[in-house]
Amino acid sequence: MKVADWIGDHPARVVTVVPDATVEQAADQMLSQPCLRDLYVVDQSGRVVGHVSHRKLAKLLLARYHPRPTRRQILERVTGERVSHIMDMHFPCARASEDLDDVLHRLLDHDMEDMPVVDEAACLIGAINLSALLRAQRESTSASDGG
Repeated sequence: MKVADWIGDHPARVVTVVPDATVEQAADQMLSQPCLRDLYVVDQSGRVVGHVSHRKLAKLLLARYHPRPTRRQILERVTGERVSHIMDMHFPCARASEDLDDVLHRLLDHDMEDMPVVDEAACLIGAINLSALLRAQRESTSASDGG
């Protein structure tokens, strides 16, 4: 199955923020959709330019509860007022023309919950959600087992 077919049959909710959004705005966006674990940073043309994980936002916003912050966490607190300062600029993406099995392997290899699907211009067109893949696999297994 191709990624394009999967996202057509299983559209995933995708939340985006702009690079100039504050960390608090990004957290509010993520928390407005409690099942999401990833935010994608998009520029004015809709190109995906960054990724912010749930864990990264939580660590940054809850840093005062961490007994010994790392040097990176201290720097992020000082400079990390905007999403552009804390986003990961290098992260795996999928293309609509790829085989879903290949994308699944990358999701598992990178310990990701979601993987953005982008077009040739790097514009976001959807996401592959690991829970949705697992749910579909379980339903398929149950149906083939007769129950």
